[in-house]
Amino acid sequence: MTTATHRSTSGMPLAATGFARFAPWIARIVLATASVIFTAIGLRYIGDPAGASAKTGVTLNTALAYTITRVGFGAFPLALALFSFTCLISRRRIFEGVRVIVVLCATVIGVRLYGTVADGFARESAVLFIPEIILLALSMAALLLESARKPEGEPVDVR
Repeated sequence: MTTATHRSTSGMPLAATGFARFAPWIARIVLATASVIFTAIGLRYIGDPAGASAKTGVTLNTALAYTITRVGFGAFPLALALFSFTCLISRRRIFEGVRVIVVLCATVIGVRLYGTVADGFARESAVLFIPEIILLALSMAALLLESARKPEGEPVDVR
């Protein structure tokens, strides 16, 4: 796809409007935000699985429950935070990291919607749509702008 096929609302190619030059910075904001959010989630569940779980109405009663919570709700978000951070500091991998965040956000939003239908509406869950949709929109904007910056056939990265 050439730059000419990606047009702004004015009809000019996005690269010509100058917005495309912000793609790497938007991507960095996305990855930094994801790193901070997932580090906080991971450390909260690793450090105090019972307390973190209790805030959502979940009670842990066995050693296995504590370990599963630490791994499932602590280690996985922490691993994603580390991956996001390594992509953030690597110019070659920055958009690879953003693509992972797009997949993650879309999956989380889909599962949250399914949960609303299957389990019923929970206001505490619904308010989380806002940051998830914002992160997804910023991620997609970074990828769209980056594809507008690159000539056809050139890989999307920040070399």
